[in-house]
Amino acid sequence: MIELINVSKTFTNPYKAILENVNLTIKKGEFVCILGSSGVGKSTLLNMVAGLEKASSGKVMLNGKEIKGPGKDRVVMFQESALFPWLTVSKNVQFGGKIAGVPVREREQRAEKYLEMVGLGEYKDYRIEQLSGGMKQRVALARALAMDSEVLLMDEPFSALDGDTKHKLWDEVDHIRRETKKTVLMVTHSVKEAVFLADRIIELYPEHGGIKAEYQIEIKGNRKDHEQEMQEMIERITGN
Repeated sequence: MIELINVSKTFTNPYKAILENVNLTIKKGEFVCILGSSGVGKSTLLNMVAGLEKASSGKVMLNGKEIKGPGKDRVVMFQESALFPWLTVSKNVQFGGKIAGVPVREREQRAEKYLEMVGLGEYKDYRIEQLSGGMKQRVALARALAMDSEVLLMDEPFSALDGDTKHKLWDEVDHIRRETKKTVLMVTHSVKEAVFLADRIIELYPEHGGIKAEYQIEIKGNRKDHEQEMQEMIERITGN
């Protein structure tokens, strides 16, 4: 579904190679995490799939067509929730659909559906200022899902949250992803987060942003029920 073909990204002034000759294929319905330390090009790679940045060389493809810019077939969830404080929770979730010209009733139905899915159905008429940080990220997730795109792109959306809130959101994302069967590409620097959520983990080199290693996660069902297998995979990746 998504292909990166010999993709490199360099910046000038000063010259710096962020990604070098990255080749990666992501299948429809697959959840892939891009793992690595800060500055290795994780977000740059995600932004190229989103169409927010262009490769210096190589091609980024979606369904056989080169990505030239943003599109409604891809939606991005960033680190910050970036919600509109003057709108209600429901109106925030509906906002993208409104811009895309989705009819009012359909927007409302989508908002209701995905707010229920993230456990915020009863908060639909609340103002954003009345919500905790974790609840705001749930609204951002519902808004991304309500766009009904083929691909969900996530750029460390839970990095600023406390441990308990983060783990609850992992559970929700895992459940939603299995229910919706969306294709997900997520950036993270947390090995534990990647192992909990991904079908496959792509680790980038810290020096130049090439692919260092690839890990297939074979754990089936709810990951919480397989703590021993998860811990073994975390130790394997951390050890490498």
